[in-house]
Amino acid sequence: MGEGIKLPVINGLGRTDRIDKWWRQPLAMGIALTAALIYTAWRLVIFPDSISYELEGSKVMSPIFSPNILEWELFGLNEWDHPGWVNAAILVLWIPFGFRGTCYYMRRVYYRTFFQSPTACWVDEPDINKKIGYGGEKRLFIFNNLHRYFLYAAIIIIAIKWWDVTHTLHFDEGWGFSFGTIIMATEAFLLTMYVTSCHALRHLAGGSLDRWVSGISAFRGKLFKKISVFNRSHGFWFWTSLGFVFLGDLWTIVVAEGHINDMAFVILG
Repeated sequence: MGEGIKLPVINGLGRTDRIDKWWRQPLAMGIALTAALIYTAWRLVIFPDSISYELEGSKVMSPIFSPNILEWELFGLNEWDHPGWVNAAILVLWIPFGFRGTCYYMRRVYYRTFFQSPTACWVDEPDINKKIGYGGEKRLFIFNNLHRYFLYAAIIIIAIKWWDVTHTLHFDEGWGFSFGTIIMATEAFLLTMYVTSCHALRHLAGGSLDRWVSGISAFRGKLFKKISVFNRSHGFWFWTSLGFVFLGDLWTIVVAEGHINDMAFVILG
C-alpha cells in the first residue's frame, strides 16, 4: 500500500488557494441559523401572543406553537396552573430543536459555520482547532447520539401537525379551506419530507441489514432505496421546512393582529 501524501495547505484561518467564492455558502448558512435563533427567542419570550386566529369557525395555528398542548384536555393540561411565561412552544420546541440540532446535515452546517472545523474543503481552519484535534463527538457533543430518539418524537409531532391542518377545514357553513390551510399544510408537508429523508430513518429502514433477500428484509430493502431517493435532497428539505415555520408564523401574526384578512373557500355546505 502507498503512503499517504500530505497536501500543501496555506496556514491561517480562511487562507486558501481556491479562487471561487467558497465562503458564500457557510456565511449564508450561519446568518440564516443566527436569524432563526434570534427570531425564535423574540417570539417565545418577547412576543408570545397572536399564536392563532379563527376564521368562520376554523382555527389556524402558528407552526411554531403547533401542537398547542396547553389546549389539550388530555392529562388536564388545559387546567394546569402554569406560570405566565410558559407557552405551548416552550413546552414542545425542544423536540424539533433537538431533532434538527442533532441532524447529520445540521452537524455539518454548524461545524463549518460556527466552529470552522473544517471551514471548507482546501481552506485552513483556526490554529486552536489544530491544537485540540479531532477526538470524535464527545463531552457535550455526545448529545448528538440522541438523534434517533428525537426522530421518534418528531414523527409524533408531524402526525399532530396534520391533525391541526384538519381543524382548518371545517367552517361554520361547511367544509373547505383557506390560505391558512394552505400554509399549515405546506409546512406540515415540508416537515414530513425533512423527517422522511432523514439519515437515521433510512438506517432504521434497512441500513442495519447485510442483505435484502426475501420477506421482511426484502421489504426493508425496498423501503431503504425509496428513502435514499429523498435523502439526496435532505439539505433542501431542511432549509425549506425551517424557513416555512417562520413564514407561517409571520402569516399568523399579521392575520391575528388584523393587518390582513384570510379568506375561506367553502366547498361542501
